[in-house]
Amino acid sequence: MTLIRVVSVPALLILAAACEEAAPPPGFPPVSVPASVETDAVAGAGDAADDPALWRASDPANSLILGTDKKSGLYVYRLDGSTAQYLEAGNMNNVDIRYGFDAGGRSVDIAVASDRTNIALAVFFIEPETGVVAPAPGGTVPLYFDDPYGLCLYQTDDALYAFVTEDDTGRLSQQRLSFEDGAMRAEEVRAFSLGTITEGCDVDDEAGVLYIAEENRGVWTYDAAPDGGDAREMFAAVDGETIVADAEGVAIWRDAAHGDTLVVSSQGDSAYAVFALADGALIGRFEINGGEIDRTSETDGIAVHAMALPGFPDGVFIAQDDEEDSGGQNFKIADLGAIRTALESWERPAD
Repeated sequence: MTLIRVVSVPALLILAAACEEAAPPPGFPPVSVPASVETDAVAGAGDAADDPALWRASDPANSLILGTDKKSGLYVYRLDGSTAQYLEAGNMNNVDIRYGFDAGGRSVDIAVASDRTNIALAVFFIEPETGVVAPAPGGTVPLYFDDPYGLCLYQTDDALYAFVTEDDTGRLSQQRLSFEDGAMRAEEVRAFSLGTITEGCDVDDEAGVLYIAEENRGVWTYDAAPDGGDAREMFAAVDGETIVADAEGVAIWRDAAHGDTLVVSSQGDSAYAVFALADGALIGRFEINGGEIDRTSETDGIAVHAMALPGFPDGVFIAQDDEEDSGGQNFKIADLGAIRTALESWERPAD
């Protein structure tokens, strides 16, 4: 006679929960590095903070962090994390910065954000002497997209370009920015589709290479030149080990001593993957965790500034935090030197 043991539904739920708790986390285990500073939280509720960029002042101590609030505007933070300015300019998603833009014979530093309220590029000038951020004349430059999303800048000796993507569709437009007749102008010079939703990107201005993350597939490289076409190569795939979907923020890390790398936000396991820029080899994985400041989770945008700042001789890594422990969302700042040291101890798990 065969005995059939009946297990109650609650018992099955408990067993399933225990198995889930015992399951190893996705992705290769990261090394931990504590955050050194955190910014004030953005005002937007829920999923609001998104993408940071660092503006370097002539006196590095006066450098600033620009951070988007995709529910309301653009924040300008001091290096201690306090708020220097808040511009209620619309729903800003991604932001990037370049220096020495010719604004009608006047050299200014420039920040450009994807504006989901006005379906536009939002352009801001940063006064090099004071660091004051203000909307540029004619700084709301319309786009034909339904919902502008990811954005990064590309600067050559004689031109400034914005790469901007459309939410959901994977469409990408390359716009040449200029200042004419006292106002900002933009002209589309190239457009193509990556296939699916795409946001995080960064451009190697020196090499003329665009690195852009298709969230569920990986980071692609494209020729950044306007006549570069749509040919691409996979640089780092979403494979569940090095990058766990979504592939989000993308940032180039210049490091003459150890070799230049690309940092990618592995959103699915709240970690960051670091790849050699030369050949795409995995250098290691880290997380922002430990210390007195809460960890980062499910990071969207990131930024790397590999130049000395007060208290950070090797520069800083900046990451959006999806769940700030005091409520809301903000940005965390970590020491690049500490990240480099931690990565030296990272070992790829055996197959």
